[in-house]
Amino acid sequence: MKGGRTAARVARSRASKSCGWATVLSLLLASPGAAQVTSFGPLTFEEGGPLQRISYAPMTEGAATLEPGMFSTDVWLGFSNIFEQDSADTHELFLDLERLLSTTTLRYGLIEGLEVGGRLTFETNGGGVLDSFISGWHNRLGLGNANRERYPFDQFDQRLEGARGAVLIDADQRNFALEDVQLFAKWELVTSRDRASVLSLRSLTRIPTQQDITGRAHADFSLQALGQRSIGAWYLHGMLAASTARTSPELEAVTRRATGFLMVAAERALSPSVAAVVQVSLATPVLKGFRGRELDHAPTNLVLGLAGRLGRSWQWDVSFQEDMPADTPAVDFTLGVRFSRTW
Repeated sequence: MKGGRTAARVARSRASKSCGWATVLSLLLASPGAAQVTSFGPLTFEEGGPLQRISYAPMTEGAATLEPGMFSTDVWLGFSNIFEQDSADTHELFLDLERLLSTTTLRYGLIEGLEVGGRLTFETNGGGVLDSFISGWHNRLGLGNANRERYPFDQFDQRLEGARGAVLIDADQRNFALEDVQLFAKWELVTSRDRASVLSLRSLTRIPTQQDITGRAHADFSLQALGQRSIGAWYLHGMLAASTARTSPELEAVTRRATGFLMVAAERALSPSVAAVVQVSLATPVLKGFRGRELDHAPTNLVLGLAGRLGRSWQWDVSFQEDMPADTPAVDFTLGVRFSRTW
């Protein structure tokens, strides 16, 4: 009897040690992404190129919606340096400016899987201060400057002339001017039980508040599909959008009536509260008929950055965007930062 009790104690001790070693081993072998219980991506990005922003430019966001009764507000700042100079029989283009886009978005979880909201976009632009730094940096790296060094640094110009000198773009400087108002609704169509994989639809109306380049623009409408999928320690994100491009009547002959947008992103956790994200976006150009890459070829952007959370209510992301290739309507580069709070 005594021997039986001793054997039982030894067995329990061995089982306890085995369980303890299994726990330690699982913690040591666990990847950083295994601790990520939610997605922080994709990175917030919106095309800042003047030739694309004569109509609606989609902003990237995640597929998930707010829980019913929850509010969320976020602020995004995107600072861009822009230089494009091109001359041909069909056009004369000169863009030289730095721009700060500021957006404020409010969302509300209306019912399960449905959120509604609105956004205000403000624009500040001018000649800026970075031209000499960027030109010197490009020279040190052996990269081209796109004729930037041939013109005075830190000047402001947004001008596009068509055939026979017809003025298509001749924009003035703006200081925290309200660019547009956007209203949207997002529905979750398919959601996994743990909400790690989501497929949503989003509809949006953009109402411009500024005088268009040569006249009054009209409201734009967009329908978007957003997806998120968890694969091990990774999150994959996607966004596909179709939008109207209802510019002023003076620009109708040189603009498309509709545009498309595609974004794909990969997210990998670095810790339970921080993730690294790399994403690529591609859009159809707004302008047409110029036979110039700087005007009517597809803008493509590579965006790199970090995203994460602070406590239970705050989320953030910081990003750097670079156009690929450089001779497209995409902005030269954008530094972005976003903070959001949910309550």
